[in-house]
Amino acid sequence: MHPLKLSLITAAITTLLACSTEPTGSENTASGQDPLFCPANINWVTNPNNPPSEIPGGGQNLCQFYQFSWQWFISLVNAPDGNERTFLNEERYRIFLGGGQDSCAPNTLQSKLFVRGGKDPHTTGEDFKAPHEMNQALNNAVLYDQNGNIVLYETRFDSGMCDVAKGSPTLPAGTTEIKTSWRKITEKDRPNYVWVRSDTNNNGELDADELYGMVGFHLVISTPDHPEFIWATFEHKYNAPDCQKANQPISGWSFASEQCTASLPTPDANCEFNKTLDPDKKGDSPLTGTPTEVCQVYTQGTAKGDNQAEHNRANIISLNEQLNKVFKRMPTYNSLRVLAKYELVGGLWLNDVTQPSSNRNNQRGSIQLANTTMETNAQQGRKFNEVVYTGPHNLTPATNCFDCHAYSGPTKNAGVSHIFNSIHGSTK
Repeated sequence: MHPLKLSLITAAITTLLACSTEPTGSENTASGQDPLFCPANINWVTNPNNPPSEIPGGGQNLCQFYQFSWQWFISLVNAPDGNERTFLNEERYRIFLGGGQDSCAPNTLQSKLFVRGGKDPHTTGEDFKAPHEMNQALNNAVLYDQNGNIVLYETRFDSGMCDVAKGSPTLPAGTTEIKTSWRKITEKDRPNYVWVRSDTNNNGELDADELYGMVGFHLVISTPDHPEFIWATFEHKYNAPDCQKANQPISGWSFASEQCTASLPTPDANCEFNKTLDPDKKGDSPLTGTPTEVCQVYTQGTAKGDNQAEHNRANIISLNEQLNKVFKRMPTYNSLRVLAKYELVGGLWLNDVTQPSSNRNNQRGSIQLANTTMETNAQQGRKFNEVVYTGPHNLTPATNCFDCHAYSGPTKNAGVSHIFNSIHGSTK
């Protein structure tokens, strides 16, 4: 970026952020500061290319984990060259191909999501099939937005995983996996989304309407002190309303109708919030269908009675609010301006990494963590049951990250990854 442009950005937003270069290691993240307040840092935005390799301040409090998560999200979404966003760089973050294919082999992949398959008349040796691109984790769930368009998915992993021997019981610090969710948008919507173009109709071309905006972002990354991985998730702000809140905006949601939103927090029975289409087979659902009604059961991934519930909510909210002000005031040419439309939902990690994740008392952060676009039907699905939201009087716990990605200890942390043993394909 030109030095003059950088200085103007810095001058415009410096007053909006806490300006200490390193959060302290104490629970009170700044001297004399309210511990419910989690400060952001101007350097995350003006110098986004060097996210930390470890939790800042030693991970002594909730805030530091969320600072870490935001720094990585900003860095990954940034476009250092003004064009390609870091997480979309195929050399750094490989696309998981699935289907027994070698995801570590070089390819000239163009499409990012539901890519060309065998029925494409333009098929070449470089084409592939991504088998789970339209399904969520629980019961192959399929999600449709309010325009009736299917939500598509992509999984990426850092290229360093290709250097780890297949079958290794451990993955090194810095190992990163990313899962994203996307909905079809219009050209008018494009400034409000991180976007890609993708050949979703399998005709071998990028048609004018094959434009997709990112609605969800899972970040999973290990550090030297946290081999269980830090699990953080971000969403577009206008995905879905708060299930448990009355008197909120009823229009403008991508995954909830005005009529059903207006009936919250105790919805009309015919709304069937968070009930997804569960096909018998993966990857064979139509690209259009009946819109799914979605609401967020646990904002900030937190329920009353969870560990440090009030503290967790406050840290996430305060950090989101500070950064939102910054992104809104960034110039239109800056690739990070669009992050004003996104927010951190929450994160999850362990208190004692020598102990398994199966004990929820060992879990910290957002204990009910779920992304409305990736775990729609798991938001109350503890023990892998789908539960339709019917009101705040009938809540059940969520199926969170560690329920699906069980961690047994630092000597076997590769077990949390569902893709590691498949990235080299079926022949290696």
